[in-house]
Amino acid sequence: MKKIALFFLLMVIAACSSESLSVKQATNLIETHTEKYPYFEKTNLQLGEQKYSVRKDSAELSVLRNLASQDLIILETISSHKKLLSKDSVLVVNIGLTTKADDFVIDQKKNKAQVKTYLFTIQEDSDVQLELNSKTKATASAKLIKTSTPFAGLSKDKNPNAAFIMQKFVLKYNKETGWYVAR
Repeated sequence: MKKIALFFLLMVIAACSSESLSVKQATNLIETHTEKYPYFEKTNLQLGEQKYSVRKDSAELSVLRNLASQDLIILETISSHKKLLSKDSVLVVNIGLTTKADDFVIDQKKNKAQVKTYLFTIQEDSDVQLELNSKTKATASAKLIKTSTPFAGLSKDKNPNAAFIMQKFVLKYNKETGWYVAR
């Protein structure tokens, strides 16, 4: 009787710690991984005193004015003067970040800040393609949807013709912790 009980106990333990990986498990692992380590594109924003040509840099100035209207940056005009023998004017502004921009700032130094331009999140009810390489390693491909941040106008879109990217994730199995996404 003890042998039968021990056999059933071992079967239950073996069933709970299965090395098999399903698509649903892989999707959940990828979702938690992308929440913990978000995927994004970034650009540099120059801070402090900057010079802009009114006509030549009109697109960048309009993006900066839009960010200032959303209270993400502080845009103070220091001076404005006309260039000698030119139709263009020079605008000297002081750029600073506000606390509302904190969610989009990755790294900040004295005269520049790295800001997020596009965020990538996993698509709801996404079809994750799963490929088992071995018993302890798998590769999963998931579709990540691109959403723009207010700072998206400061940089050129690296992939302008698509609203998503296909990202591959390497999944590994550990006997103690189970399946996890390897960075």
